[in-house]
Amino acid sequence: MIKTDLNFHSYDVLLDRVIHASREIIFFFGSALSIPEDGGMPGVPSVSGVLGFVEATLKDSPNAFAPVRELQDSGKAYQMAFAQLQAFRGQDAANDVIRRAVLQARKAHTNTPGKIEALNVHDPEVCRTLDDDIAGWYLRPSLVALGKLLANHSGRLGKTVLTTNFDPLIQIAVRAANGTYLRTMLHDDGTLSQSEGPGVQIVHLHGYWHGTDTLHVPAQIKSPRKKLKRSLERLLQNRTLIVMGCGGWDDVFMSSLSDLVSDTELNPDVLWAFYESDEQEIVHKYQHIFAKLAPAMGRGRVQFYAGVDLHTFLPQLLGSLKDVPDADEQRHINEILEKLDALAPDLRHKIFAQIDPSLIDRVENLRATHERLEQELTDTQHKSRERVAELETQAARQASELQRAQAALTSSRLALTSAAIKDLSWLTMIRTQMMPKQPGRVPFHNSQEVALRGYHAAAAGQNSAPLLSQVTWSKVPYQENGLHRGYKAAIIFKGDNFVPGIVFTFRRRGEGLPAGNSDYFWRLPNIYFGDYLEVSAGDSEPEAPLSWRDYEFQVKNPEGRVSEWVTFTYPFNDVLLESIGTEAYQRGLSLLEAGKASEAVEPLRKAYVFSDRMLGAGAQTTLDRKAVWNRAIDDAALSKLRFRIGARLKVVSGEKAGVSGTVEKLLLRQVHAYVIRPTDGDELFQASDEQVEGDQSAV
Repeated sequence: MIKTDLNFHSYDVLLDRVIHASREIIFFFGSALSIPEDGGMPGVPSVSGVLGFVEATLKDSPNAFAPVRELQDSGKAYQMAFAQLQAFRGQDAANDVIRRAVLQARKAHTNTPGKIEALNVHDPEVCRTLDDDIAGWYLRPSLVALGKLLANHSGRLGKTVLTTNFDPLIQIAVRAANGTYLRTMLHDDGTLSQSEGPGVQIVHLHGYWHGTDTLHVPAQIKSPRKKLKRSLERLLQNRTLIVMGCGGWDDVFMSSLSDLVSDTELNPDVLWAFYESDEQEIVHKYQHIFAKLAPAMGRGRVQFYAGVDLHTFLPQLLGSLKDVPDADEQRHINEILEKLDALAPDLRHKIFAQIDPSLIDRVENLRATHERLEQELTDTQHKSRERVAELETQAARQASELQRAQAALTSSRLALTSAAIKDLSWLTMIRTQMMPKQPGRVPFHNSQEVALRGYHAAAAGQNSAPLLSQVTWSKVPYQENGLHRGYKAAIIFKGDNFVPGIVFTFRRRGEGLPAGNSDYFWRLPNIYFGDYLEVSAGDSEPEAPLSWRDYEFQVKNPEGRVSEWVTFTYPFNDVLLESIGTEAYQRGLSLLEAGKASEAVEPLRKAYVFSDRMLGAGAQTTLDRKAVWNRAIDDAALSKLRFRIGARLKVVSGEKAGVSGTVEKLLLRQVHAYVIRPTDGDELFQASDEQVEGDQSAV
């Protein structure tokens, strides 16, 4: 039994601790971050909601879910439910439950194109497209605030977020705030450094909603993962970890944290925020957490905070940090000034030679005068009030002048240091000695290269716009010269004046800004090497290059200078493309007329895409093929529903369990396809096919 004399601090103390943090902060978020704001709002369901999905999946095996109902502890019930699901249906079924749960965070009436509307979440391309559909996900205010915190205050809040959640909402929030991210998905052993690049690193410790297995049961989450454990220890060393929305399950994270806080050489600070306000309730409910962290409690390295609702905390933290921007700015200045020691001697001499000597003398004189006044003030504390007041006024005036002079000196050194860093010889050294052999991974993995990002760096030290000359598609080796790409085809950018930190965007030729936005969405390339960029792409010919036909691209350097728009080019064989598109359309139409709508969707999609890229979105052939494709999608969705408009149904799982009503409308492009009018006259609600049965009492 854990001792009950634990010290719990308040919400306000945690807020103050974060605002004035001197160490880099690492956030860890549990499932509470993604839950819906209110009943009926989009969001990833809580444990009870996920259990509903599991129960629905096991409905044909009545005894499978029975052991789960007997458990009162939600965490144990969750793990038991997935253990039963894996035993009766397999790991693929567990992954499918998570995908369906994550999709509950999509906006209810999102208008998204094509395959997304069919929600064939077994198709990796559909899931990746959903990841890119930022506007289609619902972000509650706390997630919006988190995205802005990570995008705009990374110097204060670190560059890494840990989570056991499977959903993409953190990365969606970062991108919505015009930030960049790097996702690391770990469903087996691995290191955090296996994914390198700029932006906020988001680490999914238990897997991701697509592309990996998802981990749920003790045998999975407690499995030894030595590489990850060592990597976590390196990450958290001498940093401040803030844990929010987490129940502290016994997994590799808690095991690593327990070992880390026990090591007196590593010295992490752990700030654990509990939602509950009652201290006795916390002690009783989370004994396992206190047992793991006990070794560090006596050293003051672990602090506990009660009554912290992360959905209130994150927006308030964002508002508070807006009022104290100087810390991040000063940290950035210090990083640049530290580069003085790394510069070549001739460049250091260049900086010092150009600093105005009188400015240095003024700072020294003001400092000496201020120190003299402070000493005199100390010596006269017991003399007349008038003299004390006079000295205090003079000291305050001198302190103000000293601060302004020091700021001027710092600005001078900063400008000259930046100029030296931008020297052509420095850029040449970076590109020729530090970057990997072409085509290596994005090379922002050491301090010298990171230092260049965001500076006004360009050829010959000039603030030049990048020149984009060609964008095309090509197959590339999966591995080359001992370097690992991770993809088999890429969009290739060629030009001049590309610098580290360059980003790209694209649009349909001639189109304007995305709806509701004042700028295009900018993305980082997979590979940067001088004036050559790569972006991973699909490798299936001829559709992969065809998907970019009639698109144009633009690149932007870190200082904001952009290239002209350049149209994608590729040696297309239009005769072959027309033949493939026509054959796909005829095959899909035959399947549709034969009542095989599900099989018809893919060839009809292909026919539509070929027509769209070759003839244009407004061509009549394109519009006709799109209409037939949409009809196939609707028919395929309808074929998977057991009931039609007018059917009397009873809800057997979910929030509306036990409610009966009549199907008033079918929303074929949504998971909750039935719009039901309750028998008691209450408001309309939606339910999925798995949540309902025919109402036998109405027969």
